[in-house]
Amino acid sequence: MDLTLSQDEVNLVTKVLDIEWYLGREVALQKDDIDPVAHFALIGWREGRSPCSDFDLAAALEVDESAGLEAYIAAGTMAGVAASKVITTSGKAPHNVYDKRVVGQFDSDFYVASYGNDLGREQDPLTYFMTAGWKKGHNPSPDFDTNFYIETYSDIKKAGLNPFEHYVLFGKAEGRAARPDQAKRMKRNLMASSAPKHLAHLMTLPREQGVRAAPGAIDFEAMDIHWIVPDFARGGGGHMTIFRTIRHLEMMGHTCTIWIERRDFHVSADEAYDDIVKHFQCVGAKVRFVSPALYHATGDIVVATGWTTAYVAAACSGFKERFYFVQDHEPSFYAMGTDALLARGSYDLDLACVCASPWLQKILSERYGRWSRGFHLAYDSDVYSRDGKTTRLGAEDGTIRVCLYARDHTPRRAIGLALMALDEMGRRGLPIEVHFFGQDDLPFDEVPYDAVNHGILSSEELAILYRSCDLGICFSATNYSLIPQEMMACGLPVVELEGDSTQAIFPEGVVTLAGPNPFDIADKVEAFVLDRAKREDQAQRAFDWVGQFDWRSSAEHVAAAFKERLKELGATEDTAAAQIRRATRQVEDVVDVVIPTWNGMHELKPVIEALRNQTGRVRPNIICVDSSSSDGTAEWLAEQSDITLKVIPQAEFQHGRTRNLGASLGASSLICFLTQDAIPAHSGWLHDIWTMMTHFPDAAGLYGRHIAYPQHSVLTHHELDAHFAQFLNYPLKTSKKLSGRVWGHDEERWQQILHFYSDNNSCMRRSVWETLPYPEVDYGEDQVWAHEMIEAGYAKVYAPTATVIHSHDYGPEETYKRCKTEADFFLTHFGYVIAPTSASAVESAIEREQMNKAKWLSANGADDAEIAAYKRVVAEKYRGYADGIQAARARKKADT
Repeated sequence: MDLTLSQDEVNLVTKVLDIEWYLGREVALQKDDIDPVAHFALIGWREGRSPCSDFDLAAALEVDESAGLEAYIAAGTMAGVAASKVITTSGKAPHNVYDKRVVGQFDSDFYVASYGNDLGREQDPLTYFMTAGWKKGHNPSPDFDTNFYIETYSDIKKAGLNPFEHYVLFGKAEGRAARPDQAKRMKRNLMASSAPKHLAHLMTLPREQGVRAAPGAIDFEAMDIHWIVPDFARGGGGHMTIFRTIRHLEMMGHTCTIWIERRDFHVSADEAYDDIVKHFQCVGAKVRFVSPALYHATGDIVVATGWTTAYVAAACSGFKERFYFVQDHEPSFYAMGTDALLARGSYDLDLACVCASPWLQKILSERYGRWSRGFHLAYDSDVYSRDGKTTRLGAEDGTIRVCLYARDHTPRRAIGLALMALDEMGRRGLPIEVHFFGQDDLPFDEVPYDAVNHGILSSEELAILYRSCDLGICFSATNYSLIPQEMMACGLPVVELEGDSTQAIFPEGVVTLAGPNPFDIADKVEAFVLDRAKREDQAQRAFDWVGQFDWRSSAEHVAAAFKERLKELGATEDTAAAQIRRATRQVEDVVDVVIPTWNGMHELKPVIEALRNQTGRVRPNIICVDSSSSDGTAEWLAEQSDITLKVIPQAEFQHGRTRNLGASLGASSLICFLTQDAIPAHSGWLHDIWTMMTHFPDAAGLYGRHIAYPQHSVLTHHELDAHFAQFLNYPLKTSKKLSGRVWGHDEERWQQILHFYSDNNSCMRRSVWETLPYPEVDYGEDQVWAHEMIEAGYAKVYAPTATVIHSHDYGPEETYKRCKTEADFFLTHFGYVIAPTSASAVESAIEREQMNKAKWLSANGADDAEIAAYKRVVAEKYRGYADGIQAARARKKADT
């Protein structure tokens, strides 16, 4: 959805929206950070809301959503006016049946003088014009030409709308002309702004810079840090660095708040928080929009993150220091003009600078005289590595696959130079296939070489692409990018643009610097294409060099800079606060992790190792309930000093009851559940769960994402990824307060979304578990619990970053058993029939899925044997479903 609100849309909504009435309809809208005009314009009308009490909602709902906001409002207001026009026996209608703006701009004296012969003795001029006169071409005043308006604006003519009424209510605000000789007169509105949209808010700031708060005593290991950021969309590299830094500062124990500068993409703070977690990083920070509340806020630090936000930060007075998180030399982004001058002026503000490279630090210090410290960009070793999943790209053997960061709408990426060089390589006939990424729509769709545009990719998708290619190209005309490091960590040699920053950052031999001459770039890329040994040599040197960097260390450098500056200003260590914090966190920062085990010796050890390797302030208390294993699992667990073990007879195992037993052995406020084969995928798994449950205090439970084991089939990877990707379409926190109609779901489908839950990777709040434990059922205890929890009025949370490695590559026999159990379960507990049962319908479903999946498998490199094996799995899947449904029906019939 496009969340950019135009001035025309603001004007349109403002004319009909009764704000007090609108906010009074829904408690959920009564929040300080919800702008009612923006909410109705972007969301409310799509949800079928009325803007005011006399709006004809039934008429508006007849309008197809594709017709847009204006048509929705027009239908609701025009229909309301038309329905109320009841002519009295005198032929006159009371003027209150028309909008007061229409009444006010109608000139009765002019109309009588011009068209008096058409009026009866008792006829009201306004009523006559509104019902008949406009159709005869009458003008309602000397300032409006009826025929001109109808002939000029075909949409009004086609819709048969009263032209004068439309002009007064909508057309004038849209900039439409009322008569042919009318020069466009601008409306004088003291609340409006003629300044560029992205700069207008700067004129509302105090003219004088704010004053620092007294430094005083600070707990330097738990600082209160406020970040001011521009609004954001998926794919922003600068925002990724900001949110990564925030994440690691929170893992170190600091508290962060995010203030979004303007509502460019987001309407509500909840929506913005969800997008941070879905597309960037898992953070716990409270998200707010910049408002006067910021200038009354207090904290240890406020941090600007871009040149417009620097002016906002400089106006703050409630903080002990104001910092500028400088990721690039932003005046270089623009031709000389307004933006360049204001960006340059941001370096004159009284802000201490923390810079994303030694090169930037030197510029801010030497050229602009600012206090500055630097840190290096890094990479996420949990995501970017040489070992891991790859994908089959389209090129033939012998073709060199080149991945290119093609963010064309960011000029500093100098994509034009790379494209000119690639065109030259195409003319030379070199065996390359180029894989563009970073922008969904490129301004070209034909190139003189083989190429694919992957668009904006997630971190995991980028790592797969890098590992599947032979060479990476990423250009930075200003400060260097983090992308080359990520490529290097995945084993790629990299070609970068030669410039001041890249020369300052990369040692000789780690990258190949080229250009800006396109022929020089083409020559250097060609040398890699033709020389495998050259590619491998540079890739190894780059891999060795990049290993020294990680985001935790970068965040520690940022925190050290904050601390150093605050101490320079006179801040001292608050030892009393630090002692209280340490004592409190000894209790609060422990999370119970319950794992039922049985003969899982080889599966379990990687799970325990991953739990022991969790980083950050949150620690796991591992609890295992073993069902009398015979393979040494119980004995090994008993030897582990950091694991609480309870052994039960195998006959006593039951999914819900056993997990309840494990939960009873702990005492922490949060209880995580894993299975013995679900491996936390990264060292921040537990922190992310703790963060999400802390951010959403009203959530009873949480479930995390699963990814497939590397050795499992490409189809298993695809289906598991697709299953969890669907949950990104909804808010991270869901409850029965939400309506599935917003997403086009019927009641049954929405209930399936609401009760989905997987205790292979989950967490519940102990206070809820004490009154609502797992139900003691033989299968599906997690989804039954989620259903009961939702029905009880609680919310659940999806944590897309709290990922485990967990999948099954079932053969035909196992698939049949699993699907029979699932179909029986869903019909028994929820009343869902998840598949056809008649013989003909089952065979039709089998044939259809076999055909579709065979095409997908073939396109993704599967051979005939793999396709045939999967066809057998599909057949048993639907036969299992059918038999499970029949078994549930038979049991129900027998019970009755």
